Amino acid sequence: MLLNTFKATFLWYLYVMENREKDYKKLYEEALLTLSEKEEILLRKEEIISDQQFELDKLRRHLFGFKSEKRTGNVGDGQLGLFELGVTQSVQEELSESVSVEKPAPRKRAKGTGRMALPEELRREEVVIEPSESTEGCTRIGEEVTEVLELVPASFYVKRYIRPKYARANGEGIIIGTLPDRVIEKGIPSESVIAQMTVDKYVYGMPLHRQIDKYAKMGIRIPASSASDWIMRGWDHLRPLWELLRLVVISQKYLQVDETPIKVLERDHKNGIHQGYMWLYHAPVDRLVVFDYRKGRDRSGPKEMLADFRGIIQTDGYKVYDSLFGSHPDIHLTFCMAHARRKFVDALKDDEEQANYVLDKIGKLYLLEAQMRDGTMDWEQRTVLRKEHAEPVLNTLGKWLEENQYSYRPKSPMGEAIAYAHKRWAGLSAYVLHGQMEIDNNLVENAVRPLAVGRKAYLFAGSHQAAEMTAAMYSFMASCKKNKVNEFDWLKDVFERIQSHKQKDLYQLLPSNWEEYRPK
Repeated sequence: MLLNTFKATFLWYLYVMENREKDYKKLYEEALLTLSEKEEILLRKEEIISDQQFELDKLRRHLFGFKSEKRTGNVGDGQLGLFELGVTQSVQEELSESVSVEKPAPRKRAKGTGRMALPEELRREEVVIEPSESTEGCTRIGEEVTEVLELVPASFYVKRYIRPKYARANGEGIIIGTLPDRVIEKGIPSESVIAQMTVDKYVYGMPLHRQIDKYAKMGIRIPASSASDWIMRGWDHLRPLWELLRLVVISQKYLQVDETPIKVLERDHKNGIHQGYMWLYHAPVDRLVVFDYRKGRDRSGPKEMLADFRGIIQTDGYKVYDSLFGSHPDIHLTFCMAHARRKFVDALKDDEEQANYVLDKIGKLYLLEAQMRDGTMDWEQRTVLRKEHAEPVLNTLGKWLEENQYSYRPKSPMGEAIAYAHKRWAGLSAYVLHGQMEIDNNLVENAVRPLAVGRKAYLFAGSHQAAEMTAAMYSFMASCKKNKVNEFDWLKDVFERIQSHKQKDLYQLLPSNWEEYRPK
């Protein structure tokens, strides 16, 4: 069969080559390709096409999965005409007359739901509405009260510190009151103004130029250089607390670690923008977060930051952590179950039955975590429940991974999902050993969200120095959120007290301790 195939192929090429320049070397090489070899090449091409189709499907889900209204393409074949794009007043009047002004019928409230209760501590302003007709001769038999939530927009005002001066008897000097500590001595802004500007930028992603526009509409014009300087001066007072926060986090026994990019302006860079990275270190037990800015994503950042760390590190599987801590004698490396689960979600189209088998098992693990989170049990109780209910599931999954590690092409979605989980299975299962550990890295990934909002708003940090300050501010704001502390209240209070606060009591100002030690 092989000989006949070779003869047929060879004769065909002789026939074709009669009418063009003969290339005997090429002819000989092509004739040597047997049908089996061609089938192998076709199979490899099909695998490549399958892999590319999988990546394309992932990209489509990323772009359109939760943004179905997103559209691309041109407006039309020709250019828009250069006419006024607005609507004239006469047209607006016509449109206004055509609009129905019927009062909408009140929506029926779902059975079992009630009107939202308004907080009792809010100030009440009473407005008495008398009937339009005369009430002379009527007897008041009661009243109906309707409460609505009102808002007075934030406004500036001037606080005047008046300090009477007194002369002591017999000319022994002058007595005058002492001004409270100020972030900017003899400066215009109070601590509340600097705190609000900082929170607006690092919590709500509002860049300074938008804040300045907002304040101008309120009657206060602040130069951009002054606004930037105010925030920098506030940061100068927070430096000791920032150093303490880093020390407290690195002193933990369990950390979740992640990294995310941030663009930084740099004159010497060829594009004018440097791609830096924020490394996140989250302490779930004490609910503290540290953002650490580094110029790159290489191992130097975590190597320096975690040089004295001893304990458990939970990561997403990035190879840098494995190279640093995979065989470290004092660090136990664990992994994120959510990342492993995501691989099998991506593999559903490859082998739906087996991928769903794994996802069902992982779903049971997450169901247990949700049930424990809803309760009020301590970490010792969680440890017992995980040992009883989660460990058998993990053992079953571990055996399945072992049995199926060679059942799929290594580059196929299922092959990659199994290889990822199987290689890290010990670290993925380690969370059952201690109730204070988490099943995944979602808590530290959630802490990245304010930075993600900020990236969309102000795009980049102004310098490497500004990026370091940004890291500190995000650390404080994220730690406040983890501890359910109002960021503005915390920052304003810290600005007012940190200068006169005793060094040994500095820990009292950390977001995790502030509610306990704040002035009552």
